[in-house]
Amino acid sequence: MTKRMNKRPVATPATVTQLAAALAALGQYGGPNSEAEHAQEAARVGGEPYYRLLLTNALLGHAEGEALHADGTGVPADQLLAAHRQALAAVGAIDDPATLLGFLRWRTLRIAGPLRDSTQDPTTGPVVLAAAHAAEGLQQLLAVCEAGQDLPSAAPAALTTDLQTARDALTNALTNIDIMLRLVQQAEDLFAR
Repeated sequence: MTKRMNKRPVATPATVTQLAAALAALGQYGGPNSEAEHAQEAARVGGEPYYRLLLTNALLGHAEGEALHADGTGVPADQLLAAHRQALAAVGAIDDPATLLGFLRWRTLRIAGPLRDSTQDPTTGPVVLAAAHAAEGLQQLLAVCEAGQDLPSAAPAALTTDLQTARDALTNALTNIDIMLRLVQQAEDLFAR
């Protein structure tokens, strides 16, 4: 982590005022950022926990958009990987394998959900469905890896269930990849005639 960045423990969540200030710094928040405003908005959306979740995810989305842009600026691969480690360091996942696995599982869950949602559109086809299944399988494998960091507390039945769920999801991913491969082969055969 660079010397100018402070690491705030993840166990100390940011306040809604801090989240709004961070969004304002990115030019993505225009309210007065007062306690009264936040209380009113929290009541409007259904409560403070949900309001805080909305602000946090808005900030995450804007930060990820900035990261997407920054990743494409053409820096050397070693600098890109070092920069990616900043995200892991910020959540305390560099030196703690269980935290790293839990964080990667959380990231995978955030990928799997939108992929699953997009498969509801019949025009997406088997490759998107394969990706959704693969993300689900990866998420389950990371759950097993995370549980394996504390073997005395690991429940064999839960590990077996997670492994079987991962296997089923990855088998479904392969099935959908095979469907697409057959479709591509049929198209090639059709145009070869």
